[in-house]
Amino acid sequence: MAVVLTYDDALDSHLDIAIPQLNERKLPGTFYLSGARPSIRMRLHEWRRAAQHGHELGNHMLYHPCRKSLSNRSWVKPWQDLDQYTLEQFVDEVQATNSMLKAIDGREQHTFAYPCGDMTAGGEDVIPELKKLVPAARLFSADGQHPISDGDFYRLASFDGAEKTAEELIAVVEAAREGRSLVSFMFHGVGGDYISVSSESHRALLDHLAAHPDRYWVATMQEAVAQLKQEQARQQL
Repeated sequence: MAVVLTYDDALDSHLDIAIPQLNERKLPGTFYLSGARPSIRMRLHEWRRAAQHGHELGNHMLYHPCRKSLSNRSWVKPWQDLDQYTLEQFVDEVQATNSMLKAIDGREQHTFAYPCGDMTAGGEDVIPELKKLVPAARLFSADGQHPISDGDFYRLASFDGAEKTAEELIAVVEAAREGRSLVSFMFHGVGGDYISVSSESHRALLDHLAAHPDRYWVATMQEAVAQLKQEQARQQL
């Protein structure tokens, strides 16, 4: 069963805590980078090193744009407001972020995570254009499960790990194993920053995954999606 560990917003705690914990257990993570974040400017060589160690760098756009019109979005600045974006502007920003990521990791393709889970720009659905630009896109959901039979790779589920205990995180993995589903986690801060999971809970989840390689295949999002597509193609033969 595939497990994908994803981390949003290019935070310092990813470089300081999450990646060292992953590396210690030889587990890969998928890090969705927003290009305007300070760590991209100040710690670029560390992100490049992370990619060299097998972690995926994914597309979270340059400015992390979100829809300001939705509730609890007073923090969204006018120039970040997806409601005011045109679809062309959205596409340009995704393409620019892909170019930035290629300059860091040398890879041609990068998966995508919707900032704030928002899927429209200026009121228009972005998925038809995203399908031309990225191989898959991640949302979030209550259980983080994506059924193996589900061929929609532009609404990939993920479970929000913020403020969860180790027991709660491990229970999500076990539930997905029983349902034979791909399961993804979405983290922001790890032991710091914001919307955080404690470093202890994060470490305990990784220890559980690393202790049971017969049960879990911990993969990057790109690896997991490629394997799912192959399985679905075989089933259609």
